[in-house]
Amino acid sequence: MDVQEIKNCAVVGCGVMGFGISVVLLNNGFSVTVVEKDEQSLQRGLEHIRKFYESGIKRGKISEEKVKDNLSRLKGTTKVEDIPHDSLVIEAVNEDLSLKQDVISRVESVVSDEMPIFTNTSSIPVIEISAVMRRPERFLGFHFFNPPPVMKLIEVIPSLKTDERYISFAVEFARKIGKEPVITKDTPAFIGNALLIPFILEAIRMYEGGISTPEDIDKACKLGLGYPMGPFELADFMGLDIVLAIADNVYRRTGDDRFRPSAKLRELVSAGFLGRKTGRGFYDYKKPKLFGIEI
Repeated sequence: MDVQEIKNCAVVGCGVMGFGISVVLLNNGFSVTVVEKDEQSLQRGLEHIRKFYESGIKRGKISEEKVKDNLSRLKGTTKVEDIPHDSLVIEAVNEDLSLKQDVISRVESVVSDEMPIFTNTSSIPVIEISAVMRRPERFLGFHFFNPPPVMKLIEVIPSLKTDERYISFAVEFARKIGKEPVITKDTPAFIGNALLIPFILEAIRMYEGGISTPEDIDKACKLGLGYPMGPFELADFMGLDIVLAIADNVYRRTGDDRFRPSAKLRELVSAGFLGRKTGRGFYDYKKPKLFGIEI
């Protein structure tokens, strides 16, 4: 499989990560099919893409001509079966094993037998997702970081069954779309989130224990440690539901107390206060925003 032959891509799931991944692919000249579970979710995802580009035009980050060209290569559907046979598919649905397995099983029945299939999982071992596949050797993790149009890193995550040629393909494809790949073993949370999530959870425990406020903990991390964002700001940016899902996935599989979710995190998620995308998390943002655009 030659990276240069790829013209069509598909992204299954057009939420926070899916729409950002779609933008990356469109910006790099690919035709992109976005798949969502229902028409309402699909139209919301497509609208987020359009608003992102409108914001980019206003800020002088992209030309109207480029946006028009990009959007001409974008289509949406609620049927996996509509994905072109020669598409490179990136699964970007919620961090739920059974949901991912269902999506991957259906994708495998649609695309060419030689085409790689990627998952954007941020915590679930790739080998577990691939258990439903006929050809797990072509499946691997291809994990973007949030927001995908900005963050340069891709974690390439082969399972024990992934063929070496597909690993090489993933590394080359990451570079083709302007990203820097790192290869990591197929362990829960991989590299980035294995470091980040315990950091966020420890900050929340400090807050719960009355050591300090979210504002001052964030300030200490930014001014004392040189971090661009504090843990509470970052958690709100990621989405508290995402933070909780990753923590739960790893804690259930490993029993590692560093990933034990806090009561406060569960409380906020249960209340629907998920961070910037809902307008409220650890902080109150008044209006919900995604990648800097009001939604």
